[in-house]
Amino acid sequence: MTTTFTVEDTLDTLREAEGRYGSEAINQLEHALQAAEHALAYRADTEVVLAALLHDIGRLGAVARHYRGQPHEVAGAAFCAEHLGERAAFLVGRHVPAKRYLVVVDPAYFDGLSPASVRSLEKQGGPMTTDEVAEFEAHPWAREAAMLRRWDDAAKVPGAPTHDLAYFEPLLRQAWRSDS
Repeated sequence: MTTTFTVEDTLDTLREAEGRYGSEAINQLEHALQAAEHALAYRADTEVVLAALLHDIGRLGAVARHYRGQPHEVAGAAFCAEHLGERAAFLVGRHVPAKRYLVVVDPAYFDGLSPASVRSLEKQGGPMTTDEVAEFEAHPWAREAAMLRRWDDAAKVPGAPTHDLAYFEPLLRQAWRSDS
């Protein structure tokens, strides 16, 4: 499914994401910026920073409409595969399963989840089975997917300082594929 999304379309989609983020105390744009800020603080490379910024793009605006009917992580992964590459697509696509993974391998992880994230865990399949854990861990980017998940969970703080969206535009332009 080929799209015609440009960097500007993507920035517009993020700018429009100022509505509430489920039952969290911040909006989607703040959440995206905070996740990317965590990646920057970790000194992640550009592709991982952009995956953090765009990890929920599949639930937003034109991207959600284009990939209608798909879970947001699947839609986001397809979007990133086309525009950023395989690694960003994997990270975005696996940020939901990474929560299921982390509740199994890190006993303290569950206690740090927001109430909304705890509720969604059950809808997402609950904790991984032993076989699912082994499959997840076998992937070379599994550790980064788990880190992205932790940044996602930590990116729900009202008023947390972040770079503004304009900071990420040159990073997007540098990494972008198929931009007109």
